[in-house]
Amino acid sequence: MTEKDRAELVKCGIDYADGLEKFMDEELLYCGLLVNFLTENTFDEAKRCMDSGDDEGVMRAVHSMKSVTGTLSMYELYTLCYDTVDALRGGDRESALDSFGRAYEVYKRTVECIKRVIVDGGLEYERIQDDVS
Repeated sequence: MTEKDRAELVKCGIDYADGLEKFMDEELLYCGLLVNFLTENTFDEAKRCMDSGDDEGVMRAVHSMKSVTGTLSMYELYTLCYDTVDALRGGDRESALDSFGRAYEVYKRTVECIKRVIVDGGLEYERIQDDVS
């Protein structure tokens, strides 16, 4: 991965150096996990739950995404997930709606960034998938 690609991921809220360190500098593994994040539909599930008033469903889904985003060093998204869960636990649905709305926008932006930089950016997608499998 080029320095420009790394900088683009950082600009999108992914602490690439930290994430890479967590996975012992195995770049293909880390990139593969970022690509696998694209198939994660938990945020969409949380949005459906939020729209239907199912706060427990939102809590489960966002708590799960909090773990995933922390592991992948997506700290802006992690913080917004944390804020959403914290607000729901405190019974503050209005704050939860606000932080989740911001989280959902960051999530969509992060997904587009991963697609653009890793999948469409010419990295060896098949090689990444082989390394993760």
